[in-house]
Formats: sequence, C-alpha cells, structure tokens
Amino acid sequence: MAPKGTETDARPIGSATGGVYTVKEKGLEFQHMPKDLPTPKDGEEFLSRLREDFQMKVIDRPNPNELVFEMSGVDVSFANALRRILLSDIPTVAIEHVYMWNNTSIVHDEVLAHRIGLVPLDIDARLFDDIEGDEDPTDRNTVVFRLAVNCSKRDAESTNTGAEAAMSDQQGVEDAILNNPELSEAAAEAAASKVKEAIETPMRPYTKHVYSRDLEWVPQGDQETRFPDGIKPIHGDILLAKLRPGQSIELEAHARRGVGKDHAKFSPVATACYRLMAHIVLEKPVYDDLAEELVHLYEPGVFELIPTDSSDPPSHKTKARLCNPYACTMSRNFMRNPVLKESIKMSRIPNHFIFSVESVGMVSPAVLVAEALRVLQGKCENVITMATEAAEHNE
Repeated sequence: MAPKGTETDARPIGSATGGVYTVKEKGLEFQHMPKDLPTPKDGEEFLSRLREDFQMKVIDRPNPNELVFEMSGVDVSFANALRRILLSDIPTVAIEHVYMWNNTSIVHDEVLAHRIGLVPLDIDARLFDDIEGDEDPTDRNTVVFRLAVNCSKRDAESTNTGAEAAMSDQQGVEDAILNNPELSEAAAEAAASKVKEAIETPMRPYTKHVYSRDLEWVPQGDQETRFPDGIKPIHGDILLAKLRPGQSIELEAHARRGVGKDHAKFSPVATACYRLMAHIVLEKPVYDDLAEELVHLYEPGVFELIPTDSSDPPSHKTKARLCNPYACTMSRNFMRNPVLKESIKMSRIPNHFIFSVESVGMVSPAVLVAEALRVLQGKCENVITMATEAAEHNE
C-alpha cells in the first residue's frame, strides 16, 4: 500500500498536515494549505485518525547493523521523539569503573580509563539489571573484565629477526608493485599496508600495541552458564595504548547498564536520523541531452531514461521519468538549469519520514526501534498517570 500523501493518494499533498514544504533554490518554504479534516475534538478522534493514517515499512537493510525505514501519518514531534529515544534512552552495557592496579605506560590513568569506557561491548543489556543507588555489584548487574599486558625486553629481542624479515618481504612486494604499470600509487600503498603489520620500526625501540581484544572477561556467579559464548568487545582492533620495553598495564574494569543521556558511551546507535520524504512532479517533459544530464548528473538514481512514445514529438528519442523519489537528496542541482527549474516541481511531505538507524553492534537496529517504541509508550503512560493524579488533586 502506498503511504498517505504520495501520487497514488487521492488527497492533495499537504492536505492532511495543513501545508507542504516547497523546495526553492534558496531553501525550503512552507506553503499553507487548507486541511481536509478539522482539528480532532478529543483524544479518541485523534487516536482514531492516527490508527487509520499511520504506516511503517522497512525500505532497506544494507547490512546487519543498518536499517532504513519509512514512517508516515504522524507529526514531526513523534518522529523526533523516536530519534531522541534511540540516541539517549535505550539501555546498554558499557565499562563504568576502572580499577587501575599498575600503569607504567605513557598514557595517563584517566585517559586510559576513558578510552576503555568507550569500547562497545557485545552484551544484550536486557539480560542485566540496573544498579540502584549504593547497591553492591553482583553477577546480575555487573560484568568484569581484566587487562594484564606487559612489554618485556625478551619480546623485543625475539621480534628483531622477524621484523627484519617482514621488512625484507615488504620491500620485495613494493618492488614488484612498482614494476607493474597497471597498479596505481594508491594500490601500491594499500598492498604494502597489508604486509606492514610488524610493529618494529627501524631505528626505534620495539613497541607493543594493546588492543580491545586484550580485555579478558572474568565470569561472575553463573555468568559462564548464562553466556556460553563469552562476552567480549564488539571490535577487537581498537587501539588502547602502546607499550615500550619494561612498561606494563594491569587493571580491572566493571561494566554496567546505562543510557545515552548519562554518557555517550551508553548510546546504542552510531547514527539515528530522519529526513522528509520528497514529492517530485515532472510538470514538463524533459528530452534527450537534457534528460541525460538530469538522470546522470543532477539527480542520479531519482530519474531514469526511457524511449519516447507516440504522445511525444517525433524529433525526440528519449525522455526522463521519475523512478525512485527515495533517492532524492534535495541537492537542488537541477535548478542551475533554467529549463529544468521550470520543468520539475519538488516538495517535501511534512508527515512522511525516512529513518536511518545504524547500530553500534550490540543489538540489531530493528530491535532498537522496537525498544524505542516501548520506551515512548512508557513515557506516554507516565504523562497520563501524572495528569490523572493532578486532576484528582485539584478536585
């Protein structure tokens, strides 16, 4: 079913919201329009219209951590509330307390603790409880990690021979690449970087890299039974510190539940944003060379080229046709051409939103959207409860 307010809808665009955003060369202008329905007289009528008009549909799933969906028939306040909840009100688990036993690296204790706290953990927060007040940590509300790494002189001596061999192999690869005219300089750098994994640098002491994968999970209580696959950081290649011979780090880190409004490390999404759905109308046909410019240069992915038919002038061979308004980025590049500016009318539908949600990785974006709706429902119930109590108190 097509969303309300598209070309397949009998009602004019903007009639349900009292206006439409018209795209001008200088920006957006809101054009007021008469509503087809009066303002709801009470909450029941408002909910009835919402149930009738609200639609939600998944558009794309580029990868397991990204979700693109559309939502129509709601006010912008609803869409923005959903976005803010995704950013700051869905619980996750992150490292909150770091107990530093020994740190002789160049990284200060506070900086190292902050870097470790920002490492995303592959934990479903719904399986843990919140820590209330001065409550003691338990296996139900805390996850413990341990980091114990050191860089000894013996490690440095044992890697000297290996580093020299790696550098020799790297030089051979570079020579082979440079002798191949088909490879560009960028390709040469990329190929060389795959070989250059040795952390031994000529004329410099041996350096040991400490990564997030070095964080070792220490099961507490029955956590080993509850999590048979273990608990670890989502990304194991996050650089935490660098050690020189004789330096070491030993610490214990405690992770707990939290929300993004307390600290950004608890936010479950990398991005959560929305844009208004584009409404595009070809008021005048666009032919041949101008159509090719529109399709390939001005608005790629939005229009397509098709052969002309009997209704078109015989002097033209191809014309542009709207094929995918979802790809429109509102660049307004076509308005640079005066002919295209008069041929295309572009606007934005005020109650039709295209959402893009990218999860950090601990929970899929579809689950995050469902959790955001649940949190929004709870907030609405709290408002109703407070309004009822206030009304009873006034009586």
